[in-house]
Amino acid sequence: MSNYSFSDGAIQDLDEICEYIARRNPKAASKLFDDIRQKCKLVASFPNMGKSYGKLVPNLRGFIVDDYIVFYYPTEDGISITRVASGYRDIESLFTDE
Repeated sequence: MSNYSFSDGAIQDLDEICEYIARRNPKAASKLFDDIRQKCKLVASFPNMGKSYGKLVPNLRGFIVDDYIVFYYPTEDGISITRVASGYRDIESLFTDE
């Protein structure tokens, strides 16, 4: 069975993103969260379908939902989501401290 899990950093990212969006449009924030969860389920079944970000961190992969990139590591039984960030953000800076 394919599973997905969120790191503490990914949960914090999602909280901040959804809170920001919800200030103007609560339905859009809820839809984004649901869309991310739905895509996580799909990618957990096919962990290598995401784009490789191995130049940043070995084995790191990601997929896009709206304007956000969900970064994850493939695991034996699915994926482990490590961060969620705007595609407009300096992505390298997210992973320089790790």
